[in-house]
Amino acid sequence: MPRWAGARSWIAGVPGTTLGIGTTAVLAVLGSRVTLALFVAGAAVLVALTARASLKWPRPVLVGVTLSPILDRYLAPGVLAPEAEWLAHFLSEALLLVVGLTLVVQAARRGTLRSALSHPTLAFAAAFIGLAIASAVINGVPGTQALAGIAFTLDAVALFFLARVVGFDSRHALGAIAAVAGLVLIAAVIVIAQALLTPHLLGLSALVGRFGEVYRLAAFFGDPNTAAAFLSAAIPFALFGATGLRTQRRRRIALAGGFLMALALWLSFSRGGWLGAVGGFSLAAVILDHRALRIGLLVMAAALVVALAMPRYLICDTCDDRPDLFGSTFGRFGTIGEGRDLRLLFIGNALPIVADHPVLGVGPGRYGGAAADIFGTPIYVQYGTDSLFIDPSQRTVDDFWLHLVVESGVVGLLVYLAAVGAALRAVIHAARTAALGRRVALAGIAGAVACLSINALTTMLLEANSAAFLFWFLLGIGSQLTIQPGGDLTAQAAAAPA
Repeated sequence: MPRWAGARSWIAGVPGTTLGIGTTAVLAVLGSRVTLALFVAGAAVLVALTARASLKWPRPVLVGVTLSPILDRYLAPGVLAPEAEWLAHFLSEALLLVVGLTLVVQAARRGTLRSALSHPTLAFAAAFIGLAIASAVINGVPGTQALAGIAFTLDAVALFFLARVVGFDSRHALGAIAAVAGLVLIAAVIVIAQALLTPHLLGLSALVGRFGEVYRLAAFFGDPNTAAAFLSAAIPFALFGATGLRTQRRRRIALAGGFLMALALWLSFSRGGWLGAVGGFSLAAVILDHRALRIGLLVMAAALVVALAMPRYLICDTCDDRPDLFGSTFGRFGTIGEGRDLRLLFIGNALPIVADHPVLGVGPGRYGGAAADIFGTPIYVQYGTDSLFIDPSQRTVDDFWLHLVVESGVVGLLVYLAAVGAALRAVIHAARTAALGRRVALAGIAGAVACLSINALTTMLLEANSAAFLFWFLLGIGSQLTIQPGGDLTAQAAAAPA
């Protein structure tokens, strides 16, 4: 068989299907400017076409579903009529639900569903749901709010099992990772072009930070913290690829890609993204590849030097100020030292709540996340949390782990960590003995999960969609790559439709 025959068979027919889906998306956008009903109809057809495509091309479609939050949260609001924007936020959730049900039914018919679900993460996720229900009952949380709180915290876990349902061997896994990394690399190039030419390149928006960051750049993500999250998740694959890929040419390409993404990360001014990328990658590399650690830290340092010295805003006459990475960061540290940092204020406010509800928390949807914002909560009034939300744009506590421990208690937090750890531990163990591309994929997954976990200390990354989809999807792929050739999931992947 020719070298690329397998890859061609995987994507054969995808361009035509993509064109049909893309055309439907354009018609839905145009319809939103006429009436909301046309947008809803177009979105429904889009979801149906995607679900149908998943029957023939489950892996590319699943990658698309994983990345769909970028479309509905960051791209759609800029092109849709205002009255349709709030509905667009549910598009990725609808895709996950309908495509997920389609793939699960197909797996049940093939008789492979049971093996796909056979993983300790399922038991821990079920235990988390049971504890959340018990907490809701004990704390008297309304049913709708409790359901929303549980769903916003756990819905992305479905992608872990859907990756196992469709089957990813090493070749498929590397293809999926390349698609994600390629999209992030495009965003990185756009960010660098924004810094060199004008922050408003291609009509994109740019933010001025509260500590003099001119400008915080994010390409098509819109939100620099989200852009930094995706960059931090992709960088480990490039840096581990710089030492682990088969040929010198591929290693050099990976190194160049890692540098560009690291440069874009510094330009985002996302301190949480910086912490996640450096800390998460370093942690994974210390365990798995000391050579990658040395090269990775050199790449990050070189990218920082370039970010400080590079020319700025060459075609922007009104952009006179150069950003001050160090000055703005010290400004942030100053607020921490003075006790004025909002995230630390949220932690201080949460300590009495945890002390009063240490085991099962205050109940799902009652603190810190989107559900508490949508439905309201007496906890905010009782403990004075509402007095901290003085910024109208501040809707969450910007700390996923704080949100989790307050809502779910120490027991719920430990069970959630066990669900992640059940998959991550096997990934790390397998990465130590794997070779070449499979090793790069496994090490990169471990690094990406570590980066996003650390980054989630400063934002709500793992709630609802957005980066949470990518987090659990990568763990699902990793759970299959831990199976040695000849294992049951490898055989399942080979038997699944291309």
